[in-house]
Amino acid sequence: MIDRNTRWYYLAAATIWLVVMAALIHAGTQTDYWMQRWLEPGEVQPYPIRAVAIFAVMSTVEIAVVTLIVRPWRWRRLWLRLLIAFVLLLGWSVPFAMGAMHQSPVYGTHLLWLLLLDLSLFLALCVVSSITLWQALRGRASTAPEAPSP
Repeated sequence: MIDRNTRWYYLAAATIWLVVMAALIHAGTQTDYWMQRWLEPGEVQPYPIRAVAIFAVMSTVEIAVVTLIVRPWRWRRLWLRLLIAFVLLLGWSVPFAMGAMHQSPVYGTHLLWLLLLDLSLFLALCVVSSITLWQALRGRASTAPEAPSP
């Protein structure tokens, strides 16, 4: 049985997926100025259906992988799952960032989506790690033996 927090998490992931798909579809309508240099004057650029479909599938897989790795409704070792997801996604983002020059708007939108996801995972990792450290230090302080009074 799925509890309320899990439902909210999956609803947020589905909403993010819809926003990313809308951004990719919108990026397909933008003018690719690098490709425009190679077209004949007055020739209309075709809509990049193939590029939008490829990046839509890639974004769907990225959202699914992060959703399955993180699972924030389980607090135990959440910092470790966030760290794993962050390192994997950062490693996946580096080749896209290196190939960003002179690419289409769809490619750029996907790169911005990846960098936004990297940033959000990093911020979540910082917050969760701080809370976990604070709880561990507070737990040690409460279980430490009291010093005898003279």
